[in-house]
Amino acid sequence: MKTLMEIIKARKSIRAYQDKPLPKKVVKDILEAAKYAPTARNLQQLEYKVITNKDLINKLSAGIAAALQKEGMPLKGPPGAKPDFFHGAPLLIIIIAPKDNHFGLSDSALAVQNVMLYTTSIDLGSCFIGMARLIEKDKDLLKMINIADNMSIVAAVICGYPAEDPASREKKQTAEYFG
Repeated sequence: MKTLMEIIKARKSIRAYQDKPLPKKVVKDILEAAKYAPTARNLQQLEYKVITNKDLINKLSAGIAAALQKEGMPLKGPPGAKPDFFHGAPLLIIIIAPKDNHFGLSDSALAVQNVMLYTTSIDLGSCFIGMARLIEKDKDLLKMINIADNMSIVAAVICGYPAEDPASREKKQTAEYFG
């Protein structure tokens, strides 16, 4: 069994997934890991939109691309290719919080870290998707995934069976010690 430090060091952002759905029990366990993340003042106001439908995941990805284009930001990849912001992952978890919750971003970061460490511990891949917040630019997409007007997308994470095993990168030391 791996130690927590070994799992932390083994975690990588996976951006290519096998076309293989995750068992429902695994999805449930991933959400359990997210649920046990701490929240500011123990408010526990995060909600999770669990998406496994490929067509819906593709529509959400297209919505991100449209939002980027509307803002004049270039899309990566060959001209005419459809960008896949969710990298073919079979599981997309969108995390939402009340718009008036000033801790939603930090709470969601803790939940995503739990998800990423848990998936690493069971040999699955994961990746934080910051661009998912752009889904909010399309009211129709928000309706499709049942996000109320008083809620905001604060984070997203994808999970699945890795189709790649990228090399680990050395992490930079940025600490400054006092005392």
